[in-house]
Amino acid sequence: MSNAGKLIIVLAVIIIATILITINIGDSSKRNSQKLSEMNKQSLIKADEDFYKASTKSGTGRAFIDFADDSVVLLRQQQFPIIGKSELAKNYLNHESDKTTLRWEPTKAESSPDGKLGYTTGNWTYTGTDKNGKQIKQYGNYVTIWKKQADGKWKYLLDGGNSTPPPDSAK
Repeated sequence: MSNAGKLIIVLAVIIIATILITINIGDSSKRNSQKLSEMNKQSLIKADEDFYKASTKSGTGRAFIDFADDSVVLLRQQQFPIIGKSELAKNYLNHESDKTTLRWEPTKAESSPDGKLGYTTGNWTYTGTDKNGKQIKQYGNYVTIWKKQADGKWKYLLDGGNSTPPPDSAK
C-alpha cells in the first residue's frame, strides 16, 4: 500500500474517531443537562414543601415573608399586586388568624436550563370563617416562580393562583 493510501486510512480513522467522540460528548452533555434539570425540579418541589411546612410551624404570613425574594410580587384575587418584601411584610404581619388555614401541595416543577429560575404549581385549600362566623372552605390552584439565591436556596419571586370548585365536583 502506498504512503498516500496509508495517509487516507489514518485520516479516515481520525475523522471517524472525532465524529464518534463528538457524538458521545454531545450525548453525555445532554444526559448531564437532563440530570441537572431533574435535580433542580426536585429541589424546587422541596423548597415549596419546606415553604408549606414553615407555614404550619410559624404561621402562613411569617412563611410568606421568610421565603420571599426581596423583589417579590404577590397576586391575589380581587386585590392589587403586593410588590416588594417590605410591602409583603406590611400586608401579612398582624393580619393572621388562628381560625384560618391555608394548605398547599406542589404537583409539578420545571426549571430554566441554567438552573437559576423555576416554577412550581399545585393545589391549595383555604379554611376559615366568613364575616358571619360561618365556616368556609375554598379550593384552588397556584403557580409560584422561584429564583435561586447566591447561597443556593430558592426564594419565590412571584406567587399567584385562582379559585376552583371543590375537587370532588370535577367528576
